[in-house]
Amino acid sequence: MRHIQARTPGGPEVLEITTGAVPEPKPHEVLIRVEAAGVNRPDLMQREGRYPPPADASPLIGLEVAGEVVAAGAEVVVWRPGDRVVALTNGGGYAEYCLAPAVQCLPWPTGFDALKAAALPETYFTVWANLFQHGRLARGESVLVHGGTQKVSTQVVPPWQVDVPLPAHALGFTLHTPRFRSHWKPVGQGLVAEQRDLPVSAKLVNDCFGRKRTVYGAT
Repeated sequence: MRHIQARTPGGPEVLEITTGAVPEPKPHEVLIRVEAAGVNRPDLMQREGRYPPPADASPLIGLEVAGEVVAAGAEVVVWRPGDRVVALTNGGGYAEYCLAPAVQCLPWPTGFDALKAAALPETYFTVWANLFQHGRLARGESVLVHGGTQKVSTQVVPPWQVDVPLPAHALGFTLHTPRFRSHWKPVGQGLVAEQRDLPVSAKLVNDCFGRKRTVYGAT
């Protein structure tokens, strides 16, 4: 298969196409024929030589993909060849074929082309894990997000707008740059404050989050 590698640490110009063997899925993994791969900061850092992959990860760059399952390990029961998925990978996404743990795959969203689908997993898995798994956000609680215009922060709203698993009571953001304030106007109960404006930020916390437990997030 063809894949992209960095011939030396550096900028985008060090990336080159080379060839290698198609990986074989372990019992808990699926093999995906990649249609598109997302680009994330760890990818850039790995290209620059500042992010060595973990010992159990692929040495190839690429943490999220969209594509079609072409093979599944013996223990995989959800996915079968022919299924179209988006996946959070343990490296290896910049290739024609990529492995991903079956539990880190989701159905390809209806209406999304490959480029949009491939940009979903890293961000949304991060939002979901931080809000609902680590933060244990529940009904009646609140969320205050610092750095409201960063990539992950901008995607807090979509899962907020569905009743899965539970909508919290209120949503607030702090921003570095005031011109982005209008981005959050349509967010219903959302409140916005500039991080440099400490009195306003304090009032936001007191007014919007003076109830039950508050989940704080920084991006």
